[in-house]
Amino acid sequence: MEYTLRDEALIGWWENFFLEYCKSDIETVALEYPQKRSLLVDYWKIDRVDHEMADLLLSDPQRVIANAEEALNSIDVAVDKKMKLHFRVYNLPETQHIAIRNLRAEHLGKLVAVEGLVKKVTEVRPKLKTAVFVCQRCGARIKVEQDEDVLKEPLECYEEQGGCGRTSTFKLYPSLSTFIDFQKIEIQESPEGLRGGAQPERITAYLEDDLVGDIAPGDRVVINGLLVAQQRKRGGQRLTSFDKVIKTISIEKLEQAFEEVEISEEDEKKIIEASKLPDIYERIRDSIAPTIYGLETEKEAIVLQLFGGIPKVMPDGTRIRGDIHVLLVGDPGTAKSQLLSYVSKLAPRSIYASGKATSAAGLTAAAVRDEFGEGHWTLEAGALVLADMGVACI
Repeated sequence: MEYTLRDEALIGWWENFFLEYCKSDIETVALEYPQKRSLLVDYWKIDRVDHEMADLLLSDPQRVIANAEEALNSIDVAVDKKMKLHFRVYNLPETQHIAIRNLRAEHLGKLVAVEGLVKKVTEVRPKLKTAVFVCQRCGARIKVEQDEDVLKEPLECYEEQGGCGRTSTFKLYPSLSTFIDFQKIEIQESPEGLRGGAQPERITAYLEDDLVGDIAPGDRVVINGLLVAQQRKRGGQRLTSFDKVIKTISIEKLEQAFEEVEISEEDEKKIIEASKLPDIYERIRDSIAPTIYGLETEKEAIVLQLFGGIPKVMPDGTRIRGDIHVLLVGDPGTAKSQLLSYVSKLAPRSIYASGKATSAAGLTAAAVRDEFGEGHWTLEAGALVLADMGVACI
């Protein structure tokens, strides 16, 4: 079947899919509506039913999802509620998992999955979804769907909406318009996925409706969404260059624990053999910043910190953490910063922050007013939040 010919074909396919494979899930969401307003569907569930439709979802997500949501909201459920449900797909194939620095023009309009660390989160604000304008000539109410950041006004008083059909001036009536919750977040590449010394790149993601308010700075997430281009402006003039933005369809939160370092059987064999060496402690110690002579005690402390201690629970229930902190104190020029820099490149998950370069977020987190939040408050994660479960070198 050719799905690219008519939208009616898409709607019919999705109606059949939802009725046959998702009816119980839809009824569960309907019972909890409006607390729950989304139907989550695994991508591979769609792929197993129809590989062509799954491919079309990746290549033309805007059209497919719009028709899928129309089909979803046309399904009868035994609930006396007027509902507007969202269709959200997750668990995208590896081909769609793209690093932020590798996003290119060829990915625009496609469904992508971006993994990273939440750096900034704006406050939740209302966003105009359907604007109602009143014609100043005849008083007709004209509805205009808002799908861009800039307010879209009617070009004329549309006759099909009961208007006079003439060009007129219009007044926006917010009380008659429809709003949804809106939030912006900034995602940056996870430090453990970077080469030593590389700076993490960032991208902005837009969240709407039931996706907002559930993400905090420092969270590790996979953002599944539509990659779009947003035109840049300078002094009121529109430029030919664009910014990349993700219109979020679904969010997958990742566990804080990580196992990025894969150890092969050969590596495991070498590690076991090395552990039997009589001078293994000295070898590990001397491998820390080998170009820096001496400082054996300081290097040994860093080794112990990287390996970590063992958390303990005392008889009274008090928990003692196994994390080890190291404080280096010394005169200028005694290689303190060099040791920090080396450790930040050695540890799989680490953040290096200097006193001069630390942002307004400081070491923990801060609420700041900046351009990202368009003058509103933005919660920004600091170095300690970003380095959670890793090493913060300050």
